[in-house]
Amino acid sequence: MAVRPPNENPYHHPYVKPLAVDLEEVERIARDCFEIVLASRSVGAFWNGDLEEFGEKSDWSFPSLMAAHLGTAEERLSTSLAKLAVLFRALDDQLATDDDYNECKARLESELSPFLTAYSGEGIPTTLRESCNKIIHCEDFRPVYDNGSEPRDEGVYYMTGEIELEGRKGTKNWLVSVDLFNLLEGVMDTICFLKAKG
Repeated sequence: MAVRPPNENPYHHPYVKPLAVDLEEVERIARDCFEIVLASRSVGAFWNGDLEEFGEKSDWSFPSLMAAHLGTAEERLSTSLAKLAVLFRALDDQLATDDDYNECKARLESELSPFLTAYSGEGIPTTLRESCNKIIHCEDFRPVYDNGSEPRDEGVYYMTGEIELEGRKGTKNWLVSVDLFNLLEGVMDTICFLKAKG
């Protein structure tokens, strides 16, 4: 590859220069998001809640590891999802006129939609693209937790894979719930399609 001469201004190159979106990076971030939620869903295996029956205090197995996970999981998830949403939206914009991509997108919408559920706000599409928009523009990012239908003060709470997002468009507030597993599956399927297409 020839190196540009120092007196040549690359601004004036005639070809289009879209944002660089590394498909491998998008795939890695999607896997990271999935693995954070997957790890959260397994925390119950590390809680020794039955120790009180033996006169001991209930505690985590591997408390340092659990503290590290529980203390950072939401922040890591929100940071990773923000990156993923921006990169995927950029990719979606770049491929907007590609017929093959639009067929893939339509197929994913029919197979995996809804990607989100709107609780408040008008005319919010349930698409993968809109899920990315809501992640990018949310003011409140709140993973939903469950404890396996135990009483409220019992059991171990874990992320369900649903993320509630709140924000506003202009002066109108909105509240949506994103199905993280559908979103990540849609992203991964899109990346597989684009890799196969070359």
